[in-house]
Order: sequence, then structure tokens, then C-alpha cells
Amino acid sequence: MQPYQGHYNDLLVFLSIIIALLSCFTAFDLAERLVRGRRGHPYILLTSSILGIGLWSMHFMGMLAMEMNMMVYYHLPLLIFTLLIPIAVSYALLTLINNPRTRSKPHLFIGGLLFTSGILFMHYSGIFAMKISARNEQNISYALLSTLFALVVPLGMVFFQQKWLKNSYNMFSFQNIPLALLLTGSLTAMHYTAMTGASFVVTDSVNYNGRAPLLNDSLLGLLVGGAFLIIVVIVLGLLYRERQQVLTSARFNEQRYMALFEFSPDMVICIDPVHRNIVSANPTVHETTGYSREDLLGSKNIIDRQQDMLAINAAIEQAFQGHSSKLDHSIRTKAGRRMYCSSTVFPLVTDKQHLVYIVSKDVTELMQFQQELVIAKDAAESAVRMKSEFLATMSHEIRTPLNGILGINQLLADDLTTPEHLEMLKVQAESSGVLLNVINDILDLSGLEADSLRLYREPFQLSQLMQQSTEMFQGFARNKDLSLLLFVDPVIPDLLVGDCARIRQILVHLIGNAVKFTPSGAVTITVKPYGTDSKSRCLQFRVSDTGIGIDPDKLHLLFKPFSQLDASHNRKYSGTGLGLAICKKLVDLMDGEIWVEPAAGGGTEFTFRIMLQPIDDYMGPMLRKETEQSGEQLNSEVVRFAKKSPLTI
Repeated sequence: MQPYQGHYNDLLVFLSIIIALLSCFTAFDLAERLVRGRRGHPYILLTSSILGIGLWSMHFMGMLAMEMNMMVYYHLPLLIFTLLIPIAVSYALLTLINNPRTRSKPHLFIGGLLFTSGILFMHYSGIFAMKISARNEQNISYALLSTLFALVVPLGMVFFQQKWLKNSYNMFSFQNIPLALLLTGSLTAMHYTAMTGASFVVTDSVNYNGRAPLLNDSLLGLLVGGAFLIIVVIVLGLLYRERQQVLTSARFNEQRYMALFEFSPDMVICIDPVHRNIVSANPTVHETTGYSREDLLGSKNIIDRQQDMLAINAAIEQAFQGHSSKLDHSIRTKAGRRMYCSSTVFPLVTDKQHLVYIVSKDVTELMQFQQELVIAKDAAESAVRMKSEFLATMSHEIRTPLNGILGINQLLADDLTTPEHLEMLKVQAESSGVLLNVINDILDLSGLEADSLRLYREPFQLSQLMQQSTEMFQGFARNKDLSLLLFVDPVIPDLLVGDCARIRQILVHLIGNAVKFTPSGAVTITVKPYGTDSKSRCLQFRVSDTGIGIDPDKLHLLFKPFSQLDASHNRKYSGTGLGLAICKKLVDLMDGEIWVEPAAGGGTEFTFRIMLQPIDDYMGPMLRKETEQSGEQLNSEVVRFAKKSPLTI
């Protein structure tokens, strides 16, 4: 007998495809929600049930679409089993997707392969559930072709991208619709290809002897129709919920915008640059400027400065092109008062309009405060400058009387012979000397701050400079049993050009500090060349001691005026705290640098570098050679260690 293949009802075929499409689309939407929210197993079971029932309904709707000239019954237990198969494989696939650790491409491919195998198993189990007076025969070619269609599912799972989840949620996103169409096409093609390869050889009776109940095709149609209605209700519920979420979000955004607009302390104006009108203005505009919306449209005196008008028009034009900007400008209020504003201009682009917003903040008080600060700052700087200039101008008038006191004191000491009077003169001379040193430091610092101090370029002997700077402290070092060591590199020429007096002033401050803060040990002065500039000679002076050292946390205070590491009234070491500040300013004036660091083995090490001119490039008057000073031969070899031993004082 010829095998019977049957004919298909086009309407039922169409309905089966619609059921599959709705089921896949709903499952993909729920799966996206699942992945974004990491839901629990009940949610996974709901999603897999929708997908499984949808695919089961599609399968049996397609079988009902095949018109056969015989009664068709379905084995109920096997029918229920075929329903559980797609639900189970869908649950397994969604569980893999829900876990980030199993969301890799190999895991998704295996999950898709398991899902496809389950759907194929459901299909052929459904055919076996048919109880008809015919024998089923399957074409192997069509069976293999249907398997190939089913393999599209695991291959499609491989193309899943994690970056899709970074986009905001959208039910009708670019990923959901193509994936739903792909899955629907793959499963319906698999089903109808396999059904096309199925043929039925008619027999005399239904080959069934079991006791399980059988369903006819009418009851099966009711079950499939009910499943279809369930899926439709779920889809409509999701659409309604999506619509409500959109409306709720839109209402919230509108209320939030209106609250920001109405209650903002800043002035907010919305402009339509195309029609050149003002769309809206918040109440702060009227409260601050006195202008209503109609006044803003008609008045031309609001922005009365040409440069402000040009700047605002340029900002609006820039915002119309999609760029925001910020500017400061002034306006005139309705009462005639000038108001300074800081405004931000930005675009708002919608589907129907291209608007520009101007948010302005009243900064009039801030501007006035800044102007007052500038005036106060200029006045303070002027006062400080006048004080420094006054002290620099009065330096001679201040020093001269004190030098006169010291001179008269010396004359009295030469004439008086009474021990008591000589002791008092000695105390007076020491006090006057200390006072003179303090006044000299203050006047020097004032002169440096007032920029009234100028450097002199004249020849000098380095050996004489170093000997004079060290001999001043010979007595102090001997009283404290200190070694005063001087090293001068012999490659340095003895005649150089620079400000000898200021270099001596720096050395005297550094050596004096070293001697004062060193209770025992040695103070070492080293001079050596630094750098290879042919037009000038850079010398590095270093004064190191074995004294009490300096706390590293207080090094930053050393070169600041009036700063002392020990500021207590009963401190052990006296001083004004100006010496190092003067050294720093003098070295800076010579385009040099000065720094301090702990010395090896304890103590402190001060180093400064300055640029000096070689005598060969000097075009001014030459230094007069003096071979004798106070009747004694100047022995420069004592200070310069051309021999290997340093000078010890």
C-alpha cells in the first residue's frame, strides 16, 4: 500500500509559527531581565515553562495542521512527557545563562546543543505519541536536514556578547528581535522538514493495546489553543508592564525637570533659536531681574553692552550646533541696577525642536567682593613696598649713629683705666655689636625685598676672600676647641670677577651658624668647581659641621624670614632668624642655588652654587695687587691647599 503523507492546513501552520515567535520573543525578553537582575530559580522555571509550552504548542499545532483521512489519537502519558522535555532543556539553558561563570561561549554552545537535542527528542516523541491506523516511516535525508536546521541554535548562542548587557534595557532591542526570529525560523524549519520526511502506511486497525487514556485531535487542539492563549496573555502583560514603566519614568522625569526648573535658585531661560522667541522662564528670573516673560521678549535694554550681546549670541549659536559653553556677562535689571551673571548655555535636542537653555547665576556680590579683595591686596602690597623702600632708604641714617656709638665707645676704652668703667664699656660694645648685626640683617632683607640691592662685578682674590671669611671665627673656634678646616681646589683660578662682599656675607652667615651650633668636632669649608661652561665659572661652596643637626621635618623652615627652629624665649642659641633667608635671596640674585642636607656622620651640610666670571673676560678696572697688608705678607698658599693638607685654625 502506498504511504500517505497528508496535506497541511495553512491557517494552522501560520498559527504554529506565530505561537513559536511569541514564545521565543517572550522567552528572550524574560531571559534578558534574568541576566540583568540575577533572578532565582522560580523565575527561571517560569521563563523555561513559557518557552517550553510555546515550542510544544508549535509542534502539536503543526501536527494538527496535517490533514489525515483517519482518526488520530494521542497517548496521554507520552504527551505529558513531550511537554516536560522542552521545559527541562530550557531550564538547563537558562541556568547556564544566569550564571556569569558559565556564560562563556563553550558553555553556551553546549547548552544550545542540549536544548536542540531536547527539541528533536520532543518532536520524535510526539510522533510516537500518535495512535493511528497506520505505520509511521521516516525519510533519513529529511531527518538529517531537520537536525542541521536545529544546529543553528547552538551556533547562534556562540555570538552572544557581554557588551549587549551594558546598554539600557529595551524590550524591542536590536538583539531581541533578530534572535527571536532566528530561533523561531530554526525550530519551525526543523519541525516541518522532519514532518515532510514522515509518511504513514495505512493498516487495518490502531496498533494500541495499553490502558493509558488516549486524546483525540479535538481535545489536543483545545490544549494547544489554551497554551496559545496563556502565551498571548503573558505577552500582553509584559507589553502593558513595559508601557507603564515608560509612562512612570516619563512622568517622574517631567516632575523632576519641573521641580528643578521652578525651584532653582538660578535663573533659567529656554530659547527657541529658530523662531527667535523665549519658550519659558522660571520664577527666579522675575524675582531677580523684575522682568516678566513678555518684558524679556520686548525689552532691548536688558543687555546694554555690545560685547556682552555678541558673547551671548555666539554662545547661543554654538549651543544650536550642539556644544555647551560658559561665559560671564552683565545685565541691567528693570530697576536700573547692573547685575553680573555667570551663565551656562547648552542645547536640548528633541525630535521636533532644537532648544537652547541659559542658566544664569547672580555673581554681583562675588564680583564686588573680588574687587574689594584686589583693592585691599594692592593696598597691602603698596604698604609693604613702601615700608621696604623706606628701610632701604634709611639704612645709612640708621647705621651711621650706631657706628658713631661704637667709635666713641672705643675712644673711651682707650682713655679710661678704671676696671669698672672698662667692664661697662665692654658690655656696651658687645651689646652695640649685637644690635648692629640685627639692624644689618633687617636692612639687608628689606633691601632685597624692595629690589634696591644691586650686585657689583669687580675682580677679587678667592684666597683672600676665604681667608678673611674664616679668620673672623678663629677666636670662637679656639674657645670651643673646634677644628676649622678649609679646602680650596687648586684648579680654581685665584682671580675671579663677582660681588666679593655679598659672597663674603653668605659665607660669614653659614660659617657663623656652623660654629655656633657645633659644640665639638670640626667645621669644614670646601670650594670646588662645578660644571663645564667655558664663558663662566661655576663654584660650589660647602660648609659642613659635626654639630647638633636639624630635624628633617623642619628643613623647609630654614630659608624663610623670621623663622627659627627653636622659637622659645629661653632658647640656648640666639639670633634673628634672618641669616639664611638673606643667604637664599643673595644666592637667587646671583642666579645660583642653595640647599641643606644632613652631613655624613651627623651634623649639617649647607651647599650653594654661584656663577662667576673669569678674569680673562673682564673689561673693567683691574684689581690693585697688594703684597702686604698691615705690614704682614699675605700668604694665600695657606688657604689654598695646593699641598695635600688643609688649613686648620
